[in-house]
Amino acid sequence: MTDMTVDEILQQYTDNPVARKGEFFRYYSHKRIQHQLKQLEMLKDVPGIRLTEIGSYLGFATALFQAAGFQVQTIDAAPVGILGEITPENHISKNILDITSGDLEGQEVVVCCETLEHLHFSDVDDILGKLQAAKVEWLLISVPYRCLSIDARLIVNPFSSMFKWIMKLPTKAFQAFKPDPEPHGHKWELGYKGHALDKLTSALDQAGFRVEKQDYVGSVQSVFMLSRRIS
Repeated sequence: MTDMTVDEILQQYTDNPVARKGEFFRYYSHKRIQHQLKQLEMLKDVPGIRLTEIGSYLGFATALFQAAGFQVQTIDAAPVGILGEITPENHISKNILDITSGDLEGQEVVVCCETLEHLHFSDVDDILGKLQAAKVEWLLISVPYRCLSIDARLIVNPFSSMFKWIMKLPTKAFQAFKPDPEPHGHKWELGYKGHALDKLTSALDQAGFRVEKQDYVGSVQSVFMLSRRIS
């Protein structure tokens, strides 16, 4: 445990390359890297190239988007230094709740993965409204979703072997989610009582976005939604 605040921890990763490297390998574990790759896969057929990533953190997905040919702007509470050697076209250091439609002006694609659940659900409509006001054409989001999921993997080769069997049952549907009291903790997750999948899809629809594609990564229990602006 540490007595450091979140801001102090982020500053440590910004100022100390060794600490940042350690956190990079801890955070981007094998199961989480699948999440970053899914983000890129979901954007494969999206025609726009001007992309804003909300919640870039240490920049693994940022680097993938740039390598794919996107012109990336990042928005994160942490300073740009936390991205290390990764240099986006532009970085805006601010809390997601402070984002304005002007920050997103001219952006064709917005990626906001594993971020919205850190807000109260009542704030999600406000964020979606700003995206609509900025006339963002494509929106990719991902959030935790506790549902039935079965994932089996077998790897055998001359150098390593692995077998993993993961089964998750939809046992949360009758339980209310307990919000994390920490400021940056999860305030809700899909799959819990009162937070069915259609609650988020309805919020997108009301904000003028139509879900075009959905997918799921069982290793981190996250649902992905790629939406297009319809109004």
